[in-house]
Amino acid sequence: MNDSEYRSLVERDIAHMIHPQYLQGDQRNAIIFAKGEGSVLTDVRGREYIDGLSSLWNVAVGHGRKELAEVAAQQMSTLAFANGYTGYSNVPAIELAEQLCQRSYSNMDAVFYANSGSEANEVAFKLARFYWFLKGNMDKVKIFARRQAYHGGTLATTAATGLPPFWRGFGPLDPTFLRTPCNHPFTSCTAECALQFEESIKAEGADTVAAIIAEPVQGAGGVIPPGDDYFPTLRQVCDRNDVLLIADEVITGFGRTGRWFALRHWNVQPDIVTFAKAVTSAYIPLSGAIVSKAIHEAILASEGDRFMHGFTNSAHPAACAVGLRNLQIFDDENLVENAASLGEHLHAGLRTLMDEDGVGNVRGKGFIGGVQIVEDKEKMKPFAVELNVGPRLVATAKEKGLISRNLGDNYLLAPPLVTTPEQVDQIVEILRDSIRETVSWARRNKPSL
Repeated sequence: MNDSEYRSLVERDIAHMIHPQYLQGDQRNAIIFAKGEGSVLTDVRGREYIDGLSSLWNVAVGHGRKELAEVAAQQMSTLAFANGYTGYSNVPAIELAEQLCQRSYSNMDAVFYANSGSEANEVAFKLARFYWFLKGNMDKVKIFARRQAYHGGTLATTAATGLPPFWRGFGPLDPTFLRTPCNHPFTSCTAECALQFEESIKAEGADTVAAIIAEPVQGAGGVIPPGDDYFPTLRQVCDRNDVLLIADEVITGFGRTGRWFALRHWNVQPDIVTFAKAVTSAYIPLSGAIVSKAIHEAILASEGDRFMHGFTNSAHPAACAVGLRNLQIFDDENLVENAASLGEHLHAGLRTLMDEDGVGNVRGKGFIGGVQIVEDKEKMKPFAVELNVGPRLVATAKEKGLISRNLGDNYLLAPPLVTTPEQVDQIVEILRDSIRETVSWARRNKPSL
């Protein structure tokens, strides 16, 4: 495609589309994708890029998997869609629900299907409140979340999200969603942070708190893995105060950290776990919430109070069929184990970046990582905000053939689980060159006092 044709597409896009996290200026030089294969994306002008974030943390088995397209076509040709509300079901949804319960945690018992991670967390909030309603605890409605958390873009999940830019223009936030300022930005939560939740629960009154929601590794908030004592302590806090623990595994589920689900690293079981993204590797939208046996039994025992929540596409047959085939690929290609070994390879490479000027921190768990850029490594002093170091680093890496995203001056990575070791090395080297150029530019253009 020539430049004139590309520019025409850009103008048509701007004329008729509003994108997520939209600002029109960003769209003026948009990459318009045309195809993908494995860990590589190609735009309409024929340029190739390594997909450093599995697109949006979700294309786990890589692009261009014909077997997923084939199973979608097969299911669509027999039963593309059918009502999944109470009184109806379909075979792929039943079979996938069984597998999700088996692959997550041993206390998990039933699945409610949705379409996105935001919806999955909405479901989790409603399930938590409904559970306490069924138990006769009508006042247990408050939800606690963490600083730097990201839980979605609906009104409730925006209130649970701890990143202020996502609040702007959408207030007032629901006051029943609360946060504790336990961890400083881009530092790991510890047992002490978990105990701060207990103090906050007692201050609010445990009889008013329904649940705590937490990502096992904070993803969009900067790739922040916890200390090993954090989740065991948080589980104890929840148990002592009769509060449910919701694990937001929208990003960490399905092998991203080297385990099927990430709380397994610390032998912790949640009461509700939310999933999305990699369940179908994004070939068809699908998400949901998996509940413990205790919550499921409370719902089953209800004789008159229905769980009055639903989405038109809940238990979508074609999406569930793709999910089943996607999980088979995970098994056939040992992708969970592959993520663990690729993660070791990635983090070994990222640690070499610590020798570079301006790299203050590297972190991650499994095949997910983050690199923080700072002006002063010893004091961890950031560059001036007006320099936009993070976005500039993303743009520089993009020009060199690596696509990912930033949070502030942090560069985030979560490539497809089928990425090769050679591609991991290429990611590290592109990032190294991009950091050198970006930091050098920032030092030359440092604002005068």
